[in-house]
Amino acid sequence: MSATSDRAAPRRGRGRPRGTDTGQTRERIVAAAAELFAERGFHATPMTSIAEAAGLSQTGLLHHFPAKEELLAAVLEQRDLRDLETLAATHDRPPRGWQVWDDMVTLVGLNSEREGFVRLFTSLAGEAVDPAHPGHGWLGAHHGAAVEALAHALREAAHDGAADEDIPAEQLARQAVALMDGLQLQWLMRPDEVDMAADFAGWVETVRHRWAR
Repeated sequence: MSATSDRAAPRRGRGRPRGTDTGQTRERIVAAAAELFAERGFHATPMTSIAEAAGLSQTGLLHHFPAKEELLAAVLEQRDLRDLETLAATHDRPPRGWQVWDDMVTLVGLNSEREGFVRLFTSLAGEAVDPAHPGHGWLGAHHGAAVEALAHALREAAHDGAADEDIPAEQLARQAVALMDGLQLQWLMRPDEVDMAADFAGWVETVRHRWAR
């Protein structure tokens, strides 16, 4: 549901609309926030605007997301899920081994066309290293899942005979995630000079040249 249609809908009093379960309400809030964050930026978007776009009172919004940082984490988590769905749709079966790394190359390419969401991620990541930050748990889970998926894929490649059995899977996976995050920052600072998709693809090719069989 778009923010425009939500604003046009009649209000149903304070809190969440009657007849709407919690999951649907949260989805509507996240969708409205994603649209507004991408359009206006995270810091320039007040919670009151998100509540209005989602058809809720301020109290109703805060019931589901007490802090704007928690809502940003939910928006980025939803983006992660959509990315996985997009990549999965390109395969007849779950990707395995080096194919998972090829998917990461594709993902970096997609991100190079989504400046708004890249800015949202870097905005959260820069602050969420603080354990007290509402997005700290999400950021740790996000990085942990990415490292584990990439490391597992390299272990699969070694098991299948497509990579050297001594490949340092965890180390290379951590480097890949660090490179993706770092390239995003450089790209945001110098978009006309940094081609993060090409740079990441080149690094993956170097890894493959060294460790693939």
